[in-house]
Amino acid sequence: MMGSPAHRHRAGAHQPVDAAPLAASAEELLRVEEVVDAKFLAGELFARKFHGPPPDFPTHYVCFYRMGPTEICVAGYVHCSAFEASYLCGGLVIDDRLYRRMPDQHRAAMRSCGGIARYLMQATCERLAHAAIFAYVGDARSERVLRSVGFGATDHGFVMARWTRALPESAKGALAARVASLGPF
Repeated sequence: MMGSPAHRHRAGAHQPVDAAPLAASAEELLRVEEVVDAKFLAGELFARKFHGPPPDFPTHYVCFYRMGPTEICVAGYVHCSAFEASYLCGGLVIDDRLYRRMPDQHRAAMRSCGGIARYLMQATCERLAHAAIFAYVGDARSERVLRSVGFGATDHGFVMARWTRALPESAKGALAARVASLGPF
């Protein structure tokens, strides 16, 4: 019978083209890319949290979320700039409104990877693994995310560091002090 429930619910039958996958991993749903024009892609997201445009100098990482086969959204952003033989990362922001729009399977995938912010920072740190990375942290949630990807406290309040190579403690302290003297970044 054409209209029977068995016919209507066959795999793929009557499924919308933009339907989200029934089950997915974070790796299937998220991509982190270095971009040239952060303002175009993540400017609105950045401005919502920081009340201004993202920095206009390199380096920008944007996390994209694939909501469905033809729908991709900007899910997060972080800015990194070179400083001596290290990087300064700041401006970490995610679009937390996306969580409310995600199907349950996608939210579960985000939980399993530690969330969008953690995924973005992990991918960013992997790309910058050749250098020490510093972050200027303004809230407890960001601090938890950074700790989960290997950052630790320094002697300079809001400045956290992820050391990627062995350095004497005196060299670490001196570099962290120079970074802290820059103020928020």
